Amino acid sequence: MSAGRKRAFDKAEALDKAMRVFWNNGYSGTSLKDLTEALGINKPSLYAAFGNKEQLFAKALEHYLSGYGAPLLDLLTHPEDAPFGERLRAYLRGIVGLVTESESPQGCLYVKSCCESGGAAMPEEISASLQGMGLATEQALIERLVSEQERGQLSPQADPKEIAGYLLSLMYGLTVLARRGKPRKELEAIVDFSIAAFPHRCGKR
Repeated sequence: MSAGRKRAFDKAEALDKAMRVFWNNGYSGTSLKDLTEALGINKPSLYAAFGNKEQLFAKALEHYLSGYGAPLLDLLTHPEDAPFGERLRAYLRGIVGLVTESESPQGCLYVKSCCESGGAAMPEEISASLQGMGLATEQALIERLVSEQERGQLSPQADPKEIAGYLLSLMYGLTVLARRGKPRKELEAIVDFSIAAFPHRCGKR
C-alpha cells in the first residue's frame, strides 16, 4: 500500500463500531455525529452503507444477537449429557461474563434497548421488533425446558413457562445490575444462589 493511501472501508468493522456506540449510549443517546465520528465517515457515506439511523440500529442489534447472543445459547444446550442445572449455570454465567466484559460497554444492548422501547425517541417499528425478539426468546426457553422435562431433567410438576419467565427476569436483572457497576463476582454469586434455589427442578445427577 502506498504511503498516504486511505484504508479501504470495511463495512463489517464499521457495523461492529456502530453496534458499540449504540451499546454504550443507547438508541436515543446516539446521534448521527457520534456514529460518523466512530466510523470515520461522513453522513452521505453512512446513509449509502447502512441507511438511516433506525436502519443502522436494526443491523447493529442483529449483529449483536448473532455475535453475542447465539453463542451463549450453545452453553444452554451443550453438552447435552450434562445435567441441565450445570448447563443453565454455564449459560447464566456466560451472560454475566458478557455484560461485565471490561473491553465492551457494560450491560446488554438488547436489554438496554428494551428499557428504551415505548419511549418517544424509540421508533415504533424498533419497539415492535424488540417485543417480538423478547417473545421469541421466551418461546425458545419454554421449548428447551419442555425438552429437558421430557428427558427427565426437570420435575414433571415444573411449569416451563413459569421457569422461562423467572429466567428472563433474572437475565434482565443481571444486565441492569452490571450496567450499574455491580462486580462480576457478585453477579456470579446471584446466579449460583438462583440455581440453588430450585435444585429439584434442574435435574441433578
